[in-house]
Amino acid sequence: MKGGPGAAGVLIGFVAAGALACGDLTPPGRTPRYTFDQAGAVFRWPVERLPVRYFADTAGAMAALVQEGLRAWERQFLYGEFRGVLVADSGSADVIVRWADSVPPDVPPDTAGAVGACGGITSFLVDSTNTMTGPMRVEVSVSTGYTLAQVAACLPRVATHEVGHTLGILTHSPAVTDLMFGSPRVQTPTGRDRATVEVLYHTTPTIGPPPSP
Repeated sequence: MKGGPGAAGVLIGFVAAGALACGDLTPPGRTPRYTFDQAGAVFRWPVERLPVRYFADTAGAMAALVQEGLRAWERQFLYGEFRGVLVADSGSADVIVRWADSVPPDVPPDTAGAVGACGGITSFLVDSTNTMTGPMRVEVSVSTGYTLAQVAACLPRVATHEVGHTLGILTHSPAVTDLMFGSPRVQTPTGRDRATVEVLYHTTPTIGPPPSP
């Protein structure tokens, strides 16, 4: 899905396209979650592929943005179900994150009116066996009509949002308060985002990861 200016999204291309015997336990509280699959397609990184290797565009603040996004999502897991690491060579990456157009300078952020000042798109292709044919790709774009300070405030939110898509959240949250809402207004995953990705990483995937570089 690709939204208008300031929207963040995920685009998928298809070539073919135990029981507990315990009594008197108090059920734990369950934070509501949203749907993470797209038309039944489920993806998550298998444990044998951890840490997932990310290449970040060397221009501007992209490496710091991706690193911040990875740490934010890693903190959502209790048992290390996901880990990511930056690599210096795009040829060895599972995920490639680049600027879509211009590279904004790294300036102090101005949060006022910053929603929509940047956007992102995550994409990948799968073959007839529902296996990715290459690395996932993320493009982060800068919207026109905003100050550089507003762009700087927008980028951490969108970068962490797009990292969420690369974990396998293939849809958007319907709640404007969640990081995975189409145009994110918060910078870190919420309880609903956490509940969603935790369930995802205990769900059987239908899409296989790309071949290891």
